[in-house]
Amino acid sequence: MPARVLAMLSAVLSLAGCGYALVGRSTYLPQHIRVIYLIPFENRTQRPEIEQRVTEAVAQEFARRARYRIVTQPEAADAILEGAITGFRTDPVQFNPEGRATRVETVVSLRATLRDRQTDQILWSQDGLLFREQWEIPETESEFFDQETLALGRIAEGAASTLVNSILEGF
Repeated sequence: MPARVLAMLSAVLSLAGCGYALVGRSTYLPQHIRVIYLIPFENRTQRPEIEQRVTEAVAQEFARRARYRIVTQPEAADAILEGAITGFRTDPVQFNPEGRATRVETVVSLRATLRDRQTDQILWSQDGLLFREQWEIPETESEFFDQETLALGRIAEGAASTLVNSILEGF
């Protein structure tokens, strides 16, 4: 074999054991954790329904990862995930020449903890997770809350993806 082929083969073989893995394929959770009881997120804000959106999005994200199952009874689970929406605000971030806000940013903060149900050991915990979404203010005031609700949906999906990735991948 030419030296170039041997060098390439050597490089490929050395990378095979370097610890790299595709996102979503590895986990830092113990092997016995396969079933998770998801306690509905607590809402510590004045914004209704945000906790429902985040809880549902987290359940869907775990379900999308075929290796984990969400259950409705804690006795049937290997681990318990609980969390709270700790902050919600919408602030103007862009203004027109007349000083009227034309773009706002919705910010949601949350905390979550995953515990081994048998040992009560904390497997993963994060506090102060922040999620943001900017959106244009519609011309009519009646559409404002519709846009805010859509932004909340996008925030919930992003929060769920980040949360589950952090639990499973360790980052």
